Amino acid sequence: MASGNTWIGSNAAIPATHTHFDLRPLSTGEILDRTFQLYRARFTLFAGLAMLPAAVSVITQAFRLWYTARESVHVHIGHDLNKVRIVTGSLLLASSLISFVLYGITQAATTWAVSAVYLGEPASIRTAYKAVGTNWFRYTLIVLRQIWAWLWLPFLLIATAFGFMTARRGSTSANLTGAFLILIAFFSLIYSAWAYIRVSLAVPAAVIESLKVRASIKRSKQLLVDRKVRILLLLLFLFALYIVIGTIQAPLAFFALRERGAEAFLTHAISLGLSFVTATLIGPVGAIAICLFYFDERVRREGFDIEWMMTKLAPAQTFAPAVGSDLAASLLPPSEENSMPDQNP
Repeated sequence: MASGNTWIGSNAAIPATHTHFDLRPLSTGEILDRTFQLYRARFTLFAGLAMLPAAVSVITQAFRLWYTARESVHVHIGHDLNKVRIVTGSLLLASSLISFVLYGITQAATTWAVSAVYLGEPASIRTAYKAVGTNWFRYTLIVLRQIWAWLWLPFLLIATAFGFMTARRGSTSANLTGAFLILIAFFSLIYSAWAYIRVSLAVPAAVIESLKVRASIKRSKQLLVDRKVRILLLLLFLFALYIVIGTIQAPLAFFALRERGAEAFLTHAISLGLSFVTATLIGPVGAIAICLFYFDERVRREGFDIEWMMTKLAPAQTFAPAVGSDLAASLLPPSEENSMPDQNP
């Protein structure tokens, strides 16, 4: 990686971790098992990285709830009602944009930390965020590209369906057409999952190989020509975890809708607290696993384990933590070693 996007910062005071994992082809179960080994070994590091976006998300949600509760005690009509709607929509848009940016940065920082810990190098929350901070816009664009790959087709079909039903309100044919498009949108989620999986390794590719947005997306597709089912199993596992948490939070949401005053405030506060804990504890699991899948694909396709071993053992290529470009060159695939991409998005 280039100097502004290296795994290891120049702060020599940070001790190297004693945790080291061998590089070799792994099965899906072994990758998930190693994900939790890494997480347990450096829980403070990974949970600390996830804490920032989780905290910001909770704060923005709390502010929107406060504004909604404050305005709900008044009766708004005409201009005042439109003003409340505009402010509420603006708050939602701003919080969503902030969440996207922080999610991209956190994914990149977690990838950086996983890479360092996985290969027995020093890592900390500060150095992880510092290493990826200069390219935050690139990672945000990659995350948006991944979300677009997942949602564009269902969104287009549903928007078209509602367009039919709205334009010809009350028409039986329009309603049937809309219902048919919504049904197709539901089944299109299969394609959406496949499209997302193809680009799921883009963030690790961008962080570790210093690739731009398009190159990162292309690199992910190259690495995931096959073995996409493993990523699908990971997504299903994460979905199951969030379903369990959602089941716990559902009664709180129900009571929050029914209660008023202090009871509703307390219920919302507990729900936001659970959301914070959930994002902090579960969020890193997916990022760690995706990074390990990236390493595994490179080991299988490019002999990355042999390259790394030779880099660590060869006297002429002694590893220097402060020199990011040397490490980047050793991590690039063979065809790219002599033509490292620049850092600009």
